[in-house]
Amino acid sequence: MGFLKKFFYILSFFLISACSASLIKLNVKPPETLHPVFGTTSHRSFYYPVNLSDSLKFLWQASTYGGFNNSSLVVYDSLLFLGELAGRVYSFDMNTGKQLGVIKTKGAIFSTPLLTNFRIYYPLVKKEKKLTEIIVYDFYSGKEVYIIEVEDRITNQIMYDNDGIYLTAEDGTIYKYSLEMKPIWKTETNQNIYCVPALFEDFIFIGNEIGEIIKLDKFFGRIVKREKISSGFMSGITAEKEAIFIGDNDGNLFSINPVNLNINFNVKTGSKILMNPACDLRNIFVGNLKGDLLSINKVDGKINWSKNYKGLFNSTPIISSNKLIVPDSFKTYWILDKNDGRVVKKLELEGRAKLSPVLIDRKLFIGYDDGILEAYEFY
Repeated sequence: MGFLKKFFYILSFFLISACSASLIKLNVKPPETLHPVFGTTSHRSFYYPVNLSDSLKFLWQASTYGGFNNSSLVVYDSLLFLGELAGRVYSFDMNTGKQLGVIKTKGAIFSTPLLTNFRIYYPLVKKEKKLTEIIVYDFYSGKEVYIIEVEDRITNQIMYDNDGIYLTAEDGTIYKYSLEMKPIWKTETNQNIYCVPALFEDFIFIGNEIGEIIKLDKFFGRIVKREKISSGFMSGITAEKEAIFIGDNDGNLFSINPVNLNINFNVKTGSKILMNPACDLRNIFVGNLKGDLLSINKVDGKINWSKNYKGLFNSTPIISSNKLIVPDSFKTYWILDKNDGRVVKKLELEGRAKLSPVLIDRKLFIGYDDGILEAYEFY
């Protein structure tokens, strides 16, 4: 497999227009609010340290042409950006829901775009091909500045830091590029990866389909350690200094030592886990495909509470200081008291909940089939 089939630096509007209809151009400044990637950070943080009231009001609804994968939107100041499965990237005004622009490209976007330095980075998977275009779009100038073609399907969530961006292909190949899209390294892990990876400090942590946890050095892409932990992983990793957390196909929630990859504890939930575990300061929250949701002490693995909501949990929840907001594929977003799992509110939908929620300035953003985006406000 070639690392880089083609490398383009787009210099003229003529060439740009040949690739896509580029229709997002925004007069922006450095943001006061930035939610740049899936999970806010590349180590996947779903915690918002704010107390939320029990009162919620509907603000607006918007729609996209295509549906959503289990990803999230991203936020730049008062602007929302999200990709969808028909290959488009949209921008909306956070306060009004007004569509500000759309980038039309041919393919499918499975992962959350990355926002940094006035640019949108997103992998566009070409339909029925083992090929992905990595597109970098400058929304200040309204132009694509780079398009890279990679002979892989990149459907996983992006990681990034000041050194560059990290991409995970389905066949287990990990790529690192600079923010200017110069190739830095490529590592073959030789096993399929469907688990959302995490980047914490100097290391990348990934789970694969045969149940290994792999730890890579972010500077050179060297595999530092790999350990067989489980039968297989299709969920996601949430990484912290003391532990990384991941759920497996048998319904086990693992806490793993990030240094030596030894298991700290294992909690059996009873059914397959697909979501990223979500952590606050003390606890882990995880749901499974039987509709069970658990709160677990992240130090010793003791279960604080476990309840069944007769749903199907495969998208990652978010946590505030007092609430837990959980997408349910059975057409619901649950708003729960995180201390005991008590239902505070139930947002009933017309389609399956898809997007992991995002909370900005007490505004809640959710997304569900077929390409419906909604905003609410706690007051």
